[in-house]
Amino acid sequence: MRTINVLLAIFVSLFLGILVLEGGLRLFPAFRPEKSINEFHPKLGWAKRPGATATRKTNEFDIRFEINEQGLRDDPVAREKPAGTFRVLCLGDSFTLGYTVDREHLFVDQIERYWRTEERRVEVINAGTEGYSTDQEVLWFLEEGRDYDPDLVLLFPYENDVYWNGQQQYTRYPKPRFTARGAIEARGLMDPGPLPVVMKVALGQFAAKILVPLLLEPDPTRDAFQPAGTDVWVRREFAPLFHDTPEFLIDAQARTKGALAALKRETNELGARLIVVPIPSESAIHPAEKERFRAAHLDGLADELWSPDRPVDFFRDSARELGLEVVAARAALRAAAADGDELYFRDEWHFTPAGNATFARALVDGLEALDVFPSEHSALSAGTFEIEDTERTVPDWIKLFGALWLVLGTCFLFTYPKEPKLLSFLKVGGMLALVFTIFATVRLGLVLAGPYAPWVLLAFAGAVLGFVIYKLGRRVGTIAELLRSFTLRGHWYLMPLVVVLLSIGSLLVVAASSPVIAPFIYTLF
Repeated sequence: MRTINVLLAIFVSLFLGILVLEGGLRLFPAFRPEKSINEFHPKLGWAKRPGATATRKTNEFDIRFEINEQGLRDDPVAREKPAGTFRVLCLGDSFTLGYTVDREHLFVDQIERYWRTEERRVEVINAGTEGYSTDQEVLWFLEEGRDYDPDLVLLFPYENDVYWNGQQQYTRYPKPRFTARGAIEARGLMDPGPLPVVMKVALGQFAAKILVPLLLEPDPTRDAFQPAGTDVWVRREFAPLFHDTPEFLIDAQARTKGALAALKRETNELGARLIVVPIPSESAIHPAEKERFRAAHLDGLADELWSPDRPVDFFRDSARELGLEVVAARAALRAAAADGDELYFRDEWHFTPAGNATFARALVDGLEALDVFPSEHSALSAGTFEIEDTERTVPDWIKLFGALWLVLGTCFLFTYPKEPKLLSFLKVGGMLALVFTIFATVRLGLVLAGPYAPWVLLAFAGAVLGFVIYKLGRRVGTIAELLRSFTLRGHWYLMPLVVVLLSIGSLLVVAASSPVIAPFIYTLF
């Protein structure tokens, strides 16, 4: 019986340790599991799940997704077009979905609001889906989009579409492809099943992103190619950037043109107007990002070999070969970047709110130049770009600061009643301000660290843990002996209480011995 109790004590101790580690890793956005809004689709590979909701929180943004019952990140949309309405359908990937912004900042919603301030009877439908390439966007239109009877179809291709238009799988999902002749390739798509349980926890994410690459040296030739005349290995996804087109990309380019031809054929049959609007990458807009990208992904290859403008030029030229109209936003984005606007998130490489706003203005101007609205839908007043008010009018960190200040200040006042009331709240406010400033500095450092942010976080956490152990000194041995004693005695039912008491006691000892770390610990209490 005692052996069983000892084993239970060991199990409880390990379980508590795993829980603590899981909770700690969830504080890091890089390891925090995200709820997916997508599900397997037998024809498209995957699609947004009707009615799905999810939040995305990183070091750079905190947004919420709400998918309507039609599987769109949009307001409820009737399949049958209301009489007298000019309907615009937007096809695209995560840029169009709004992967990094709430809807009030998304360019799709911004152009709709702008046109409505002009008093046009217009409805803009957002069909953007995370991870889609051009072929899936076109196939979605064939399967569902045409049923919305759009008057205008806007296609927003991105640079990585070219390569993935030639692939049969993206991440864990299969995907369809078009032939060069514009026909959908006959092939059954197999459901990959649910995401493995281990990847639904932070520990699994940590193992996949840190431990596996650390223990198993990655193969630089996997999913990579050597550009002509170099000995550098580059990810195949970046092949569209090179002036000398690799042989494997020729097929993908032909399939891309086939998808465009299929979309043109279907929109013509429907009587809808089709316009292609290529989205430039950050490297094509911000010179500093071009240099960072060159160093991080291309091993410093010279401009003679590649250009971030190549994918946009490919879509522009391919569209014009097919007789399609094109709206160019590159010049407007570059002008805004030259004025100092940060148009793309550093880590996520998608549009910031400023980038969405700039792109929306360029899109409206380009469509106006093409005179897309018939006379019965002419503007009745001057349009204005406005960002809708959101429920979060006050930043969350200010709300948290105010709540902590009120609660902790009140507790301090009752604990030390002889202290002047104003001075009590000033002391607490100063301590909180110090804590928030340090956290804000760390957050800024993580943003600047970019893809190395997880390593910086781990180093910081390790440094704090090392400092705590150093301050505890000989007490670490005492704590270990207490845990060992309770384990060997088989008091497994007391282990949670023992761990909590020892943790709190250790933190208080460290707080009392160090004025630097004390504000953090006291804030916890």
